[in-house]
Amino acid sequence: MKWLIKSEWIFTRLMEFIISFLFFNIIMMVITLVVLRYGFNTTIVGGNELVVILFIYTSAIGAAVIVGKKEHIAITYFVDKLSPFPKKLVDIFNLLMIVLLNGAMIVYSIPWISKTGNYLTAVLGIPQIFSQIIVPIGCGMAILYCLYHIVLVLSLKRIEA
Repeated sequence: MKWLIKSEWIFTRLMEFIISFLFFNIIMMVITLVVLRYGFNTTIVGGNELVVILFIYTSAIGAAVIVGKKEHIAITYFVDKLSPFPKKLVDIFNLLMIVLLNGAMIVYSIPWISKTGNYLTAVLGIPQIFSQIIVPIGCGMAILYCLYHIVLVLSLKRIEA
């Protein structure tokens, strides 16, 4: 079990680094684009499109990490009043609902990507699959995080944030 906890910790830190790197690039691109637009009346061709793609990646990976850290929006007033066993059942049910939602997103995103992924983006001219593929990847990461937390709940070694 220790290797699982350690692996999750390392994976989460790696994803947080990637999110930070992408977000830093978004900020730098936006600042550069604003200075170029208003200071020099020019722009970087495809800059806005690249910012949107980076934002999609940041959002998808960030959503999975938030699920993994159990920091998503939750109102736990009633659940906190439950005794340990029913609380475990509710936690597992909630995690399974997140798995179901993300699984549905994966199932529906595959045909969407296969139909539209080869279309080129308007300015950069790259296939849209590069911005779309992160949807099933992010959902898959969220599912893995949920399964990890289910294992922790069932093994009685749950770590609260």
